[in-house]
Amino acid sequence: CAQPGDWVLVHGGSGGVGVAAVQVARARGMRTVATAGTPEGLALLHEIGADAAIGHADVEQALAATGGRGFDIVLEMAAHLGLSQALGLLAPGGRVALIGSRGPTQVNPRDLMSREASVQGILLFLATEEDLRRIHEEIGAGLRDGTLRPVARRIFALSLAPDAHRAVLAPGALGKITLEIP
Repeated sequence: CAQPGDWVLVHGGSGGVGVAAVQVARARGMRTVATAGTPEGLALLHEIGADAAIGHADVEQALAATGGRGFDIVLEMAAHLGLSQALGLLAPGGRVALIGSRGPTQVNPRDLMSREASVQGILLFLATEEDLRRIHEEIGAGLRDGTLRPVARRIFALSLAPDAHRAVLAPGALGKITLEIP
C-alpha cells in the first residue's frame, strides 16, 4: 500500500487522470514526479503541485529527482509506450500500476526480478461496490477540502462530441476534456 514519503512517478501527468493522480498523491504526503509532452503540460504540473515536472523522455532526470533510488510507485498511462522504461525506474520492491494502454509491449522480466518489483493492471470497471463507495468518499472529501481541483481546459458543446472524442485520443491533452450539456 502507498505510504506518505513514497516516491511516485505519474507518467502522463498532464492529462485528466494524471492531474488527479498527482493531486491525490500529494494529498497523501507522497513525493511526486510527473511527466508531460509539452511545455504547457509541464507548466500545468507545476501549477497543480508536482514536486518535479519533466518531459516524457527525460528518464535520467526523473531518476535524479529521487536521488537515484528509484520510484516506489509508477502510474503508467500509456503502457504500450512506457512500461519497459518504467521498470528501469523502480526502487527495490517498487510497483507499476497500468492505467492505460493502446497496444502490446515487450518487457525484460529481469527488470522486475532484479528489483523484486511488480506490475498490476487497473480497471475501474472491475471495482467492487465497496471500492467505488470508498473512491467516491475520497473524491468528495478532496473536492471539499481543496486537495482535488479538477482541471478542465477544453470544454466542447454537446453537438461537438465527436471533436471532443478526437481531442481525448490526441496527444497533449491538458486536464479533463468536458462536454457541456445544455
